[in-house]
This record gives sequence, structure tokens and C-alpha cells, in this order.
Amino acid sequence: MKTELDPNEPSPSAGSAALARLAESWRAMATALFEKDGLTTFFQHARNVLTGAAVVGAGLYAINHVGATHLHGMWAIHVAGYAIAALGGLLLALNLFDGLRRLAKLEHPRFLKIGAILLYVALSVRLTQVIIYFRSPI
Repeated sequence: MKTELDPNEPSPSAGSAALARLAESWRAMATALFEKDGLTTFFQHARNVLTGAAVVGAGLYAINHVGATHLHGMWAIHVAGYAIAALGGLLLALNLFDGLRRLAKLEHPRFLKIGAILLYVALSVRLTQVIIYFRSPI
């Protein structure tokens, strides 16, 4: 007795082909991370984000939390705070642009760029907030 195949049902080979593509992409990702220094690059960018956020946090702390002092010329702390915060923002932007340039070489650059930008901005803002919080008197 012969049964007819439903044209809407996926063939058994479609599932195995999808698994093969998934396994191949997993192997490609593992190769990029562990054999082509992808993990080293990731940690370098993470270190740069932490450094940039710390510099921005230090500048914003200097702007907003300088106490009353009797030293002459202390108004310059506010100016230095703005300059340091701007320098930290520049460092963060340069690190982001470097990461986006590297992501452009990958297979799905648009999706990765959008995700990287959102994650990068969220982490940078949150790290800056945490650094300022720990520096503030309780």
C-alpha cells in the first residue's frame, strides 16, 4: 500500500540538512573564537569598555561631586571633569567603531552591528553609573 506525501510537510532530509547547517555554523563560530583570536579580541574590547567607562565616570564624578574647598582655583576641577568625561566618551566611541569595523567583515554584519551597538551603549552607561555610585558617599 502506497501513501501519498503531503507537499506541505517537510521532507525528512530537510531536518537533517538544517542540523548539518547548524553544526557547521557552530564549528565556524568555535574556529573563529578559539583558533583565530576572536576570544582575545572580545576580551580586549571588554577591557577597553571598562577603561572608557571608568574615565567617563571619573570625569562625571569630578563635575558633580566636588565639595566645598578653600583652595584657590578649584573651579578648574569642573572644567577638567568635562574634559575627562569627553575624553572617555571619545575612547568609548573609538572602541565601538573599531568593533563595528571588525564585525562588518562577518557574514551577518547588519544584525551584529545593531546588537553590538545596543549592548555596547547599555553596558557603557550602566558601568559609568556603577562607578559613580561606588565613588559617592553613602
